Amino acid sequence: MSVLGQLSLGMLVFGIAANLLMAVIWIAFPSTQRRADLFTAAMHVALASTSCHLVLISLDVFDNYPDLLFLPVYWTLAIGPFMFFSIKLRLFPKYKFVPSDIKHFILPVGQFLYFALLFIFAEIGFRQELGRKFYSPFYGGLEMAIFITTFNIYLAASYRFIKFKIAQCQRIGDASGLQTVLQLRRMLRVVFILFFFNSVYIFTDFIMYEVLGLNMHNYRTFTHVGEMLFASLATWMAWASLAVFKHWTYRSFSDRLWQWIKTWLLKRQGLEAKKNVEGEQ
Repeated sequence: MSVLGQLSLGMLVFGIAANLLMAVIWIAFPSTQRRADLFTAAMHVALASTSCHLVLISLDVFDNYPDLLFLPVYWTLAIGPFMFFSIKLRLFPKYKFVPSDIKHFILPVGQFLYFALLFIFAEIGFRQELGRKFYSPFYGGLEMAIFITTFNIYLAASYRFIKFKIAQCQRIGDASGLQTVLQLRRMLRVVFILFFFNSVYIFTDFIMYEVLGLNMHNYRTFTHVGEMLFASLATWMAWASLAVFKHWTYRSFSDRLWQWIKTWLLKRQGLEAKKNVEGEQ
């Protein structure tokens, strides 16, 4: 395995460990917002499970053991809904589920059942009839499009709730609640950036394969880049979740960066002034 392959594998394994650890923490040490904790744990399990799928690809397990191709660990379509309800229930713990909320779980459940059935009933011939097809909403070109679209929608909806909650906390003077909301806002802002690069990767893979007929995964560098992009996303979400769990005080990165620049500039001015004085003497 190349150095890049070892790096991507290491990042994936670290991301899996971090997310499984956070899932255990949220379950084992519940807060007063139990429903939000469970959805947060489910989000981390989905991230870890999907990362496991990428690890199996990286290790050529599916090439050597094709019967494992549909091992039901590919949960891309569950990440968005779990993240959304994790944030929504943490911001609005009194929210009551309504029948229309079922629509958020149709695709995730369908994806899991799709893999589970193809994995269990491999001998019946389902894989030959279905498998990874372009039109499959669970594993194929259409699934990639659905993943990008729905995840961005859930990101936007979650961010809208956060903006509303920040204004509410500021209005009523809830300093403690504001810290949690600001940590969630930081998590989503970074996720927006990381998922943008993931989306570009997925879109490139789709165009090259479905339009140009070129399988980019024959070039291992391309595959490893995708693995590292998803691993970065998974690891960041685990770290941001830890910040929420530990109730860390929110510190603005931009404010700290500006303070550092300001201090550096003042220091440089002081050194220049000192040199000028010494030169005059």
